[in-house]
Amino acid sequence: MLRVHFAVEDLARVQITALGPLAETQLSLRTVQRRDRAALSGGWRAHSGPRISADGRETARFLSSPAGGLVDLFTLVGAAGCMDEGIKRLVSAPQRRLRPEFSVLPRTSTRRAPWLAQVMDADPRTVRRMAGALQGCHRVAVDPYWGRIDQHLQGEVARRGRLMVQGGVGQLLDSLRPMAVGKPPVLDIPAYRPLVHREANFHLAGRPLVLAPSVFCEPVPQLFAGPQADTVVMVYPALSNPVDAAALWALPSAHTRYADASVPPALIALLGRTRAIVLCVIADHPACTTTQLAQRAGTSPASASEHATTLRGAGLTTLTRERKAALHTLTHLGLTLLNTNGSARASA
Repeated sequence: MLRVHFAVEDLARVQITALGPLAETQLSLRTVQRRDRAALSGGWRAHSGPRISADGRETARFLSSPAGGLVDLFTLVGAAGCMDEGIKRLVSAPQRRLRPEFSVLPRTSTRRAPWLAQVMDADPRTVRRMAGALQGCHRVAVDPYWGRIDQHLQGEVARRGRLMVQGGVGQLLDSLRPMAVGKPPVLDIPAYRPLVHREANFHLAGRPLVLAPSVFCEPVPQLFAGPQADTVVMVYPALSNPVDAAALWALPSAHTRYADASVPPALIALLGRTRAIVLCVIADHPACTTTQLAQRAGTSPASASEHATTLRGAGLTTLTRERKAALHTLTHLGLTLLNTNGSARASA
């Protein structure tokens, strides 16, 4: 049991937000190491697990030990809308913030790779290696499903947000039953197993509480409040229905498989799978809208817009407006990049 205590002013600081792809990637690494909850994640685990690299598996055991304990990247990085932003925050975090987070778990482990000992000391070179492993895990285990994951999480945020608007924080906290029981000024997490917070009572002490839904969170919410963090994050499960899970983890449609086959592997390695597909769709369908881009790329409009914005920032695409429509087109630099990496695509 964990009991979270609110002061009166704390109730006004409760927020609800999705943390983004880096947080989901870390949580997915815990799921991929376990064998329970097969109805919710068994298919995803069977498809994604074998694709994770050796560095990725070692990083998974370090950050998300199946025996218990999660390194708190959640308060360290915060909500990051895209993977690149989350990774940038991680590698640029000061050593004084990284060391306490990486030292929470025991330093001795017969299964820990030697290079991770340097990560525990926040050595910049090995932190970058770990960040690269996280990017690789995201590319094979989360990014292929990110459009649907993001849509599911944003729907969860919107639903809980409406409850807070209609009935205040009390109704929001009450909606978390049975995983958490809210009776302001207290929130009880009955099945909580102490991994970091050993005390049965936790006081927010003026820090905002961020409720963060996750499709990879286990049935019991987890609380994160690093010693130097200015927020407290409670990650809670946002996926409990096997029907919803089956829709999330369904293999890509025939249209998406065609798009995958048409994208050069070198381009995927350079940009990431979804972003490479978005670039190729813009090349094949010039002057397409964001909605059309999302449909043809097999992702959500929000994800398509995010990737198109990144490509535009890199000078690979441009945005023109025709009446009220925003149209995506390839630049000369984007065309050059495709031609340079497009031998596989040309033969597809």
